[in-house]
Amino acid sequence: MKKTSYKVALGGIVSALSLVTMIMSSLFPGLEYAIPAFAGILLIIIVIEIGLGWAFLTYAGLALLTFFIVPNKEAGLLFITFMGYYPILKSVLETKIKLRPLQWASKLAVFNAAVILYYKLVMLLVSSPELSESIEEFGKYALPILLVAANIVFVIYDIAVTSLITSYVKWFRRKIIRHLDK
Repeated sequence: MKKTSYKVALGGIVSALSLVTMIMSSLFPGLEYAIPAFAGILLIIIVIEIGLGWAFLTYAGLALLTFFIVPNKEAGLLFITFMGYYPILKSVLETKIKLRPLQWASKLAVFNAAVILYYKLVMLLVSSPELSESIEEFGKYALPILLVAANIVFVIYDIAVTSLITSYVKWFRRKIIRHLDK
């Protein structure tokens, strides 16, 4: 069992990296979807090295800090509404639900609920007249088409996260982390 000081230190390091990454979303506005995804993926380290409880606690603290500190509110909302907790939740869904079709149905349900929540929050908190006009320009089919495209990207993202987890466990953890535990 790992000591509490180790858990707090690792949680602090991962939190700092995630928060700095989220702050960078203001420097690179074209990456406002990729940066929250990367910041959330860092929480996988907490899941693997410490456990789910600490990972959700770390996410909660990061979500709060992200809301108040990160200048790019769209990226911050994306982290809070989905990208921050999904890598943790992915672990739960894949261990608790054994049938793959049910796993995917659950993942897609969570994703679509998060996308709808994100859209409503962005329109409420960050929306500008230009954003509303650009959505209206695409017509009534714009949002359904974007939702279908987002689901395709989500499936690719989920598969990529699985590959990153496998790489972390099979390579990085064996080569780097085992030397730190000594």
